Amino acid sequence: MKIALLGASHWHVPLYLDALERADVRVVAVSDQEGLKGPAVAERLGCPCYTSDEALLREQSLDFAFVFARHNDLAAAGQRVAERRIPFAIEKPCGINAAQVASLRAQVEATGLYVAVPFIQRMTGLLDHWREAEAPGPSRLHQASFRFIAGPLDRYRDSAAWMFDRAQAGGGCTINLAVHFIDLFRQLTGQPIATVSAAMSHRGQGAPVEDYSVLLLTAADGAVGVVETGYNFPGGAPELRDFGISISSDAGYYRLAGGGVSFLRRGAASSGPAILPANLDTDALYGVFVTSVLADVRAGANPIAGLADAEAVMRVIDAAYASAAAGGVPREIA
Repeated sequence: MKIALLGASHWHVPLYLDALERADVRVVAVSDQEGLKGPAVAERLGCPCYTSDEALLREQSLDFAFVFARHNDLAAAGQRVAERRIPFAIEKPCGINAAQVASLRAQVEATGLYVAVPFIQRMTGLLDHWREAEAPGPSRLHQASFRFIAGPLDRYRDSAAWMFDRAQAGGGCTINLAVHFIDLFRQLTGQPIATVSAAMSHRGQGAPVEDYSVLLLTAADGAVGVVETGYNFPGGAPELRDFGISISSDAGYYRLAGGGVSFLRRGAASSGPAILPANLDTDALYGVFVTSVLADVRAGANPIAGLADAEAVMRVIDAAYASAAAGGVPREIA
């Protein structure tokens, strides 16, 4: 397979490279409109670096593309690839709002093109354990809470200063981090999200975009979810982030513990919790995503997550920003 990386200055690109080098593929080109990291990536992969996506797509014959860009450019970048009928994976959030993602989805669905979105929280193993423990059902999720506080915004300053600009980034930690857990909540409940209320803050770093966010989600069946994200974990600490999950269901209670997922089944507390294996190193999951995507394309399988999922998540994101601007008033999801 002949592969291209579009937008090679994106901070996630290095997390893809080891898996690409191990795979039976050839990266034939990268593009870098930022003019920052692309040449080094191209040198490592032994391929040319283009200064625009358009030039790369015009000159290269491709079997697959990994698409990265500033958030406000993502949908257009995806559309350029889709026009050439090249299957691709596209970095979340896939656009700056739900309307952009919906437009891209409509274009892709009209052609039946394979498009994958790296909602990597689907790949930790937690969902597999959930489906096994909750089977054969029916079982209901009562509540779920997710906390993901990443390092400070300054880590983006040199290579992605656009992340400080709301017009280009769409916002801060909510659009960049909370999307993963909104998607995970949808997967756990199996229900659409009906309402969201939100509070957001700039107090930690005083940036133009929020550095802390709390979303209160309600699913169509009444399940409640809390998504807490931020950029306030100290830089330079041995740990990269503060990450926590807790889930209550009819079957039992789940939480992160001991490098895996602790599951305490209801009615069996005296036996203590079972520790279920899970890959909670979120950085490593991007390599897992690469391997999964390439296998899917070769097998003609559906992606682990696609643009319809991204659009559903972005409708929640749009409503969350509207709620925060209105002082936390709950918003229905259109």
